[in-house]
Amino acid sequence: MPVELTWGTRRSAQRTSARSHIVHAVSMLALAVAYYAAARLGYALDFAGPVAAIVWLPVGVGISGLYLGGLWLWPGLVLGDLLANDYGALPFGSALGQTTGNLLEMVAAALLMRALLDGEPALASVRGVARMLLALVAGTLVSATVGTASLWLGRVVEGDQAGEVWRTWWLGDLSGALVVVPLALAWARPASPDGWRGGRLEAVAVLLATAGLTELAFTADVPLTYVVFPALIWAAIRFGARGATLAVAVAVALTVYDTAHYDGPFSLDSITTSVLTTQLYIAVSALSAICLAAVVSERDRFVSRLEAARIRAAEADVAARRRLQRDLHDGAQQRLSALAVMLGLDAAEAERQAPALAPRLEAASEQVHEAIEELRQLARGLFPVVLTDFGLAAAMRDVAGRSPVPITLADLPAVRLDRTTEATAYFVFLEAVTNAQKHALASSIAVHAEVNRRELRVRVADDGIGEAVESRGSGLEGLRDRVEAIGGTFHIDSPPGGGTRVTARIPLSAA
Repeated sequence: MPVELTWGTRRSAQRTSARSHIVHAVSMLALAVAYYAAARLGYALDFAGPVAAIVWLPVGVGISGLYLGGLWLWPGLVLGDLLANDYGALPFGSALGQTTGNLLEMVAAALLMRALLDGEPALASVRGVARMLLALVAGTLVSATVGTASLWLGRVVEGDQAGEVWRTWWLGDLSGALVVVPLALAWARPASPDGWRGGRLEAVAVLLATAGLTELAFTADVPLTYVVFPALIWAAIRFGARGATLAVAVAVALTVYDTAHYDGPFSLDSITTSVLTTQLYIAVSALSAICLAAVVSERDRFVSRLEAARIRAAEADVAARRRLQRDLHDGAQQRLSALAVMLGLDAAEAERQAPALAPRLEAASEQVHEAIEELRQLARGLFPVVLTDFGLAAAMRDVAGRSPVPITLADLPAVRLDRTTEATAYFVFLEAVTNAQKHALASSIAVHAEVNRRELRVRVADDGIGEAVESRGSGLEGLRDRVEAIGGTFHIDSPPGGGTRVTARIPLSAA
């Protein structure tokens, strides 16, 4: 039996190893094919061969593959670059130098991204975008330097051309990386639920607007180069990093196509100038959209953390009130009740044995009873028992039944809600009713408490004198703080002589 188990374990390990080798081989082959396809597309859009490449997409494919899939995929990039390079058009040493520089470029950029980001999402913050940009700049400098040196040593370019070749090479690689790498990072991992605000129809509208405005900019007789930016801003704000990177890809594709076919504002007499202006436009467009998406992502996370903190504070306030109410009832009230009983017994005994002391003991007993009643009122103000036991509707009916001003109740919740929502709604109702009774000289009060799928809407309206003011430290300001602490909204309408209407919208999902 032990031999059979060992044999079975060995066979299982062999099968696992074989599958792993197959997966590795397929992954490398897929990366090589993607790299080669991107290179062929780049060649198709060149002005005058690889020296005048507007945007070199393979570098973005390679860096994305190594960063997301692992550095062990580098043989696939070598294979793809060997297939893409035309070794018949260049000296063998220059072509080999280009391949070496391209590989070093992609490995260096991927390593730097891993080191600088250290697991942090690159597109989720401006800091992440800056670190990604630093890695891409450093990596593409390697290829531009090694590649240009290889062409110069092979006498493909002269010394006075080396500077322009280096600049075009570097900006072409950097532009390709800025288009492809953010696109791959945004779509390779699950999207954040906060990043995608719009629907599918709006997403289609954004892409169509991006394409339409780009074509308008590149076909109009007047300078309209940057009219595409509103569409890119729209994509970044409404659809986050995914929308921004996809819109940038659409805009860049049309820009490069039109420029390569000598259309648009970047089609100039000088090929070098045309390439340079197009590359700068692509870089500015891509970075603007990506940075804006990162700012929106940072803001959303900050708002989410702030809302979560405010909700926790509101829940803690409710819990503290309930705990204090329980402590008053179980502690001080019980002790005072026991003391009142003892004083009553002593007063009865004093009437028989020390009549002079009896009135003083009876007065002390009355004081204790008054203290007990004050504690009960205090506990009721902290968190009424009827609200805890029977819910918001019952608590509102209890207050209405004891009110000296007639209160009309309508649309009260038929079911129990979460305790934070009920407590918030109750104190809005209680404060508004108390103000109407004491200050507004109201003769009637109307209360609505409607519940829908997302929120509880509480509206308290009176027919008093109006002019309610939400001053600092007032009860109305406290209500606003309480409602907004759990993500709700609070509004007061109190014109002179027109009564007061207090409206609070309390999200049911807040607690």
